[in-house]
Amino acid sequence: MPEGAAERWGVVVVPLQVVVGGERHLEGWDLPPAELTAALTHGVRVTTSQPAPAAFAEAYARAAASGAREIVSVHLSGELSGTVRAAQLAALAVPVPVHVIDS
Repeated sequence: MPEGAAERWGVVVVPLQVVVGGERHLEGWDLPPAELTAALTHGVRVTTSQPAPAAFAEAYARAAASGAREIVSVHLSGELSGTVRAAQLAALAVPVPVHVIDS
């Protein structure tokens, strides 16, 4: 998503964890794209980890508390990551319908 788009469109982003050379970061929060690109270019080991279901549950609960009557939650393919499953688990605990989209 282009920088600033989430804020402009009111999209809530639950970041993936990105581990660069053993150091944990949150995608889009504390790891500038240029730093990630440099790490990859220099052969630094980079891995990712899906957010915990609790992170999705918190985001969904905030949306519901702000008046959302339904939530659309779009994610990285379930074939590539456990993110979709974490979102599905979180959706079970929210008082509004959550439509989890596996891209």
